[in-house]
Amino acid sequence: MTTLASRFGRALSDELGGDFAAHQVGNEVVFKHLDPALLEECFSWEGLNEILSRGSAEPAEFLLYADGRALSEHRYMVTRGGRRVFDLSKMFALMRSGASLIIDSLDRIHPGVRVATDDIMRITGENSACNLFVTFDDAQAFPSHFDEVDTFVVQVLGTKRWQIHGPSEEFPLPEYGDSDPVNCPESVLFERTLVPGDVIHVPRGWWHTVRGGGETSLHLTFTFTRRTGYDWLRWVTRQALSRVEIRGSLDRAGTPEAQQAQAERILEVFLAEAKSLPLGEFFAAERRGSGGRDLASLPWNVMKARPSGDTVVELVPVLPPVVQVEADQVVVTTADQSFALPAAYLAFIEILIEERRITVAELADRTGSPVGSVSALVSALLQSRLVTVSGERASRTEREPAR
Repeated sequence: MTTLASRFGRALSDELGGDFAAHQVGNEVVFKHLDPALLEECFSWEGLNEILSRGSAEPAEFLLYADGRALSEHRYMVTRGGRRVFDLSKMFALMRSGASLIIDSLDRIHPGVRVATDDIMRITGENSACNLFVTFDDAQAFPSHFDEVDTFVVQVLGTKRWQIHGPSEEFPLPEYGDSDPVNCPESVLFERTLVPGDVIHVPRGWWHTVRGGGETSLHLTFTFTRRTGYDWLRWVTRQALSRVEIRGSLDRAGTPEAQQAQAERILEVFLAEAKSLPLGEFFAAERRGSGGRDLASLPWNVMKARPSGDTVVELVPVLPPVVQVEADQVVVTTADQSFALPAAYLAFIEILIEERRITVAELADRTGSPVGSVSALVSALLQSRLVTVSGERASRTEREPAR
């Protein structure tokens, strides 16, 4: 596995061990405890206050929930200068009355949470996101419920009481499953008041009942969405679009016999395609299509200077890109785009993937190359959006020659 970017990610990976993804992820609650200081590096009251003080959580989604219902935004937002912003007085009054604060996709607006979320993706190999939950006293935002995704619940500050009941049906999806609270099993398989540093993995479809611990609670929920048979079938259908039987219009006006014959032809073609497309090819296609976040690294995105030896280079793709050697080229594929470089650069790419974050000088030392040559490569990768760079500006002697 590529080097994890956060101390939280590395600590969690060490605690989970190497068999988590293979043996525990789908069938049991896993409880771990980390150093609480690692979690405050990800997020804290200060981080939340900064978001609230700027008046908006966009592009993340901000919600207040009470008694299992989302409160209408007119109750806590106002228009100022033509812009919808938080009314903090109204918001805090609602929270004093028992409302819980939720920010969905917190990783889209907070750097520390983004890095931790990307590490969850590297640990699990699945798409990940992070949601924030803030509760006071013994408030309960939702009734007993299950999620259609797996989660790591990370208690950052305060306490929260958790009961996990297990599943009422196997592997529900957003498109399939009965989430009526009457279906929640009465038995409790796991019960604990989480304190800062506690982490639990809740499998997809496992019911849980959650309340505030009595004073304050701030916890993060890292979700990760494992691929299912439904995902593979949809992918196979896309691959089968080259067949006219799949693309053809259905015979609405035909006889029942003609309609049945058409259905059988479609099914025959689909099954033939499915048998030629094993799961391994589906996972390989996902990896080729996997990219990273669309990150800026000004001023380097615009200026013509090349990075100096002290400049830090960081790989953009969250999961390792696909690297293939073809004749005299090394081809790097990510986000369904391929970038060809001279084969001599293979060692550079492999070290960058392994380390993820390294200075130009360190990369030059590891490959036994001049700093200027590595700087030129980094500039090319930067223009291809494969890396970001940060640190000192390039010196005058490292600037590209005038043309």
